[in-house]
Amino acid sequence: MNDVRHKRRASGYLCFLLLACVAGFGILYSEQRGRVDALENELIAYRRYAQNEAESAARDLGDALMDLEGNLRKLTAAASPAQHAKLLFEVRRLSDAAGGSLGRLSVSHADSMDLKQFLTRTGDYANTLLDSVQNGVLLSADDAAQLAAIGTQCEALRGALTEQIESGSLPAGVVSTDGYYTEGEASDAVPAYPSLLYDGPFSESSETAPPKGLPTETISEQQAKALAARAFPGTEWQYDGRCEANIVTFDFSGPKGESLSVTERGGRILYWMTEPSGGSTAALTDRERTALDEAARAYLKTAGFGTMQLSCAEAYAGVCVMNYAAVQDGVVLYPDLVKAYVDRATQKVIGCDARSYYMHHTEREIPPFAIGKPDALDAVTLAMQVESVTPCILPKCETREIACWECRGTVGDGTYLVYINAETGAEEEILEWLYSDAGDRVR
Repeated sequence: MNDVRHKRRASGYLCFLLLACVAGFGILYSEQRGRVDALENELIAYRRYAQNEAESAARDLGDALMDLEGNLRKLTAAASPAQHAKLLFEVRRLSDAAGGSLGRLSVSHADSMDLKQFLTRTGDYANTLLDSVQNGVLLSADDAAQLAAIGTQCEALRGALTEQIESGSLPAGVVSTDGYYTEGEASDAVPAYPSLLYDGPFSESSETAPPKGLPTETISEQQAKALAARAFPGTEWQYDGRCEANIVTFDFSGPKGESLSVTERGGRILYWMTEPSGGSTAALTDRERTALDEAARAYLKTAGFGTMQLSCAEAYAGVCVMNYAAVQDGVVLYPDLVKAYVDRATQKVIGCDARSYYMHHTEREIPPFAIGKPDALDAVTLAMQVESVTPCILPKCETREIACWECRGTVGDGTYLVYINAETGAEEEILEWLYSDAGDRVR
């Protein structure tokens, strides 16, 4: 009888434990399911936010192209030097604005390269003509023809962009058209654009120059695949092909939208990007900026970029873009730029663009600064409250750089960077430093 009673009691305990386990697992499952649902909802919300941001950036880009087209057409009808100067200034400004909107679109190095070159060259060409007009040289017939061709290209680009917006295929593919500077058959979406004939910092001849920052030896496709696997062991990379440019790359994509470009020369990672973990739009505080800067610097050091100085930082859809310039012997090398993309939520680097760095970086013979720091201070306007004076190398064209003193200070409510030529004492460039909740940038 006692044995039966003990067995019944043991069975009761077992049933109770089993029910308790089932109930516990049910609670745990419910909690985990709730967390998964919450994460899925957050991801859906982020993707919706990112899509809206992409559409907003694309519309801003389209508006800039439309205004750019209008000013280019007006130039063909203008006769006075004053009107030429006014319209050329607007063309330069709108090219910069369009480039800023393009920067807000998370597209790969290969996809954005052509349009970035188009906007950069257009702005620089306008600046070259503006210098001539201000020195009393009117636009030639060839200049007028080239400006008209650029206007036609802007119209075609805006049409292609509008189609992308309406089809909902942003951000990928927005700027993937080819042939902006080739003479040949036009693509279906965007007509081919004839080469720009001028000698400026971003002229076509300069962009075909070989990169200075890459070794001469080349790697194979298989070596590039192995390098991608070693650098990002957690990603299953798919080989997308070989990108022909002055920096030839092997391009890869990942299952979650990741992108990666490995240089054929030297096997360096030219560009990589992954998706941010969230879509924070909160104001970028000094404390957060410092933390993001530390994360970016740690990555750049590990990646072998050496001493770098933070130039400016601006946040977009959960990501902060940190711009760094190389430093040699205390002189800032502005041609040698690297962009580090840092996730605001995790404070981890999720992307890097080193194209400008590898195009220009080399050990330089820093020229002597004939104009000293006191003379540079005397060269800026008396209205400026100077905060700092820094020696730097400023690009004037792909093959020419000049030594300058960068004088940073305020005039009224504005902050400006005035660059004084260290050889002649002339004002070479003036940039305005813009602050916002999203960070800072120059124009």
